[in-house]
Amino acid sequence: MGTDDRRARAAGGGPARTGGARSHGLRVVPGGLGPLEPRRLVEHAEAALEVVVGAVGGPDTGRLGRIPADAVGACYLDLWICDRLLRHDGGDRSAAAQCLVPLLLLEGVGGLAPALGAGLYRPEPAAVEYRRRRRVLVRAARERSPQVWGRLARRMDRLAAGEDRLAHPLTAVRHRALPRPLPELVGGLEEERRRLATAVTREPAADVRYGPAERYALLTAAAACADGWRPHGAGVHDSTLGVGARRARLCGALCRLSVRLDLPVSEAARTAWRADVLRCAVA
Repeated sequence: MGTDDRRARAAGGGPARTGGARSHGLRVVPGGLGPLEPRRLVEHAEAALEVVVGAVGGPDTGRLGRIPADAVGACYLDLWICDRLLRHDGGDRSAAAQCLVPLLLLEGVGGLAPALGAGLYRPEPAAVEYRRRRRVLVRAARERSPQVWGRLARRMDRLAAGEDRLAHPLTAVRHRALPRPLPELVGGLEEERRRLATAVTREPAADVRYGPAERYALLTAAAACADGWRPHGAGVHDSTLGVGARRARLCGALCRLSVRLDLPVSEAARTAWRADVLRCAVA
């Protein structure tokens, strides 16, 4: 996916761009159009990010300062989170992905709107394309299937039985082996994971309302982001962005997930990774 190395995708290593919503194979169901698969939504969100960065400037244009760095970095991180979730939690069949991906991507892409300024609702090609991609995400968020909650409840039953990914620590790497600010972020998420695992053993998952189910999905995303982490970066070198790129993405992703879970996050953990993530986003 482009969030690992956008230049590689531009050279032909990523998903093909096939245009509008209908060209992405929307399924017709009684009463309207069915939801797009999470991977298709990632493609729409990635295209929206690209068109906004292209419209307001990048490192080759000398206009990087016009980009709202926080919004671009946030959208990029949400794309990275969704990509990791799809890679490590069953792809498009993942109930956590079906629950979260539309919401995360809509939040990230929606935050880009101020970058287009007064031109947002004008007929310029970049604005038209951005609005088209955002509409797909709006509809996807509204049309999440009610069946997702039942599937999440069954996943939480597995957690209560000790058979789910969240029955185990987010990472096997000891906190003291993690570079800052990962110990803080992983520690807070790990405490939340233990709280949720304890809670689901006390009551049937079918009785758990949407809030706990969404917390389960967010923690599943955090586990997916942490899967495969190596403290010294062996084997995860980014050829164009440097060995720190993956660590910055992981820190930013875990920070955003922690904030969504209402966990306390220090100012250092909120900001330490931002400059590196922005460089990844516009590379």
